[in-house]
Amino acid sequence: MAAHGPSQASNDQFACGVQLQQTGDLTGARRAYEAALKLSPRRIDALSNLGLVYSGLREFDRAVQTFEKALEIDPRQPAVLFNAGLAYLQAGQNEKARRTLALLAGLQKDNFLARHYLGVSLLKLNRIAEGVAELDVVVMGHPDNLDAAYTLASAYIKTNQLEKARRLIDIVIESHNTAEAHLIAGSYWMATQNYRRAVVELRRAQELNPALPELGTSLGGAYAMTGSQEMARQLFEEYLRKNPADFDTLAILGWLYLESDRMIDAEKVLTKAREMRSTDIEVLFQLARIARAKGQFQESAVLLERVIAAKPRHLRAHVLLAQTYFRLRRNAEGNREREIVNRLNAEDSATRR
Repeated sequence: MAAHGPSQASNDQFACGVQLQQTGDLTGARRAYEAALKLSPRRIDALSNLGLVYSGLREFDRAVQTFEKALEIDPRQPAVLFNAGLAYLQAGQNEKARRTLALLAGLQKDNFLARHYLGVSLLKLNRIAEGVAELDVVVMGHPDNLDAAYTLASAYIKTNQLEKARRLIDIVIESHNTAEAHLIAGSYWMATQNYRRAVVELRRAQELNPALPELGTSLGGAYAMTGSQEMARQLFEEYLRKNPADFDTLAILGWLYLESDRMIDAEKVLTKAREMRSTDIEVLFQLARIARAKGQFQESAVLLERVIAAKPRHLRAHVLLAQTYFRLRRNAEGNREREIVNRLNAEDSATRR
């Protein structure tokens, strides 16, 4: 059958799938493509389209498996490589995304979309310099590619390359009145600790597109830093209902609950955050605060010791650990922590002078 191409029945199912996909009926398209592949299992066009349908249905693992079957038939098919790379990113398989998109970028030097998402995969792998280099090439060659510009500016902000971020915002982003542009500008002002300016930019982003990903947490953070704790809490709670597994939201909302003495709520969300990232310093610190407030001084000490082991200059952790040691009658250790606090304060004062 492979030697003579797909059967007529397979072609009919494939054509039906294309029509249904174009009208937005992804469930119907999936059934049609699956039927076409039962009749002709090695047709790349059906595998490629079915992979796209699975991605549209957010069945990313099945999308990945389908694209991999297509690549077993033709491992250098550009469209399949690109769509497989995106599916890997969506499925969180970032190293596979990097390898696939790097192969495509090598085959097609001028494929800037491939290089864009290759840069994204490198950033997700924490290979920041390489990711920024790829995105630099894309933005230089295609300044109209706003997605790449947003991603590059965000990478600059997260790595504290604020001067580069500001230049990119001024040159590329501020000329476009989009929600994404205002979100990036707001992130920049947050990084420079100009929180009131950040609120202005982020509220404009909210007006343009209230459903923009990351907007809720960014605006909530800006409100929190300008003293609008209640507004911040409401935004984070709303965002958490839509994204219950978002670590940053859990961590910040836990801190907000703790600051307003909602101890039970704080412990609930921070415990969930810890289950996701067991070594996060700030989550451990907030849980130590809760344990101490509950009179669980030994548990609090253990958590604070972990914080300090990971970040020896965490001043607040040293202060709280000194107080906790004294409550446990571990006076020698309490005095040692108190000396460390005095030393860190003196060093900070000298640095500011």
